Amino acid sequence: MDDMIAGGCQCGAIRYSLAGPLPPAYACHCGECKKQSASAFSMSIPLDYDQLQVEGTPISFTTTAFSGRAKHNFFCANCGTRLWHSGSIPPDSITLKVGSLDDSSGIAPQGHLWVSKKQAGIKLDQAIEQFDTQPDDVTEWRGNLGQNS
Repeated sequence: MDDMIAGGCQCGAIRYSLAGPLPPAYACHCGECKKQSASAFSMSIPLDYDQLQVEGTPISFTTTAFSGRAKHNFFCANCGTRLWHSGSIPPDSITLKVGSLDDSSGIAPQGHLWVSKKQAGIKLDQAIEQFDTQPDDVTEWRGNLGQNS
């Protein structure tokens, strides 16, 4: 993906675009990610918020991440679609939710976090890096995704 990339919420009230290519994605299997995605895991792409051109105004609520730090969860007030997470308000570095992209068909995770909490029946590619929990410095790990493949 190396042209303009677009995404947004289910109802269309919030749209975003950014210039590609996208950084590598990762999957998280922790309980919080399963809950927020209402699925077996969540896929995210780390990037800088200033790469996004956003139309509409998402709202946020704050939770506490496993690290103990605040995690700000941005979503559409109309339809509830989760769009991205950030450690700050206003957001700077974010983890964009892959499911909010208009076309995520070519995106495969380049790493897996919290596989100790993985949903039964989900099979993972053993060639992809996996952690029972998460790396000590998850931000550094995200920045290095895809460099060893």
